Amino acid sequence: MRAVRAHDTSTGSVFSLWTIPGRKRVAHTGAQLSLTIEHGPHRLRASLSTALEDGSPYGLTVPLDAHLRTRLSGYHVQANAIEGKWPSVAARRITRASLLHLHALRALDASQAGAHHRDIAGALFGADAVRTRWTADGELRAQVRHLLTRAEGFMRGGYLALAGVRQQHVGVPRSAPGDEPVR
Repeated sequence: MRAVRAHDTSTGSVFSLWTIPGRKRVAHTGAQLSLTIEHGPHRLRASLSTALEDGSPYGLTVPLDAHLRTRLSGYHVQANAIEGKWPSVAARRITRASLLHLHALRALDASQAGAHHRDIAGALFGADAVRTRWTADGELRAQVRHLLTRAEGFMRGGYLALAGVRQQHVGVPRSAPGDEPVR
């Protein structure tokens, strides 16, 4: 799909990059701009004219080929997205691993701010859990220590494997324990 600046203002559509929801990436490819927008599972790719300005009227062009009829619904979704109307995005399922990552990073933030382990446990698990289950060598304190160790591993480069940037080592399972969905 290509968005071009239009001189005809009768359509009433004006281009505004900021009304399009999602993560945006623009790259200059020489003669034009390449726009990629990701919003949940949806991805929009378009070539923009360098003459296109925010707030200016625009038109869309699509390739006329033998596959136009099968691609029409996709073009319709993309045209709506440019006007700020993406299809609804379903929420991601929460996994045990994502909860562990969240708790680990929150624990690390609190620790670096000077919080004691007991205070961290109170913030993560609640004051009632700390009051009833906290002991010097208890499981709640062990959980806090484990979360801090895990977060420190992220700081030492573990976040690269988590993000899929660095390959995992041979012998390490591809799916870490805790990646199963929470029921």
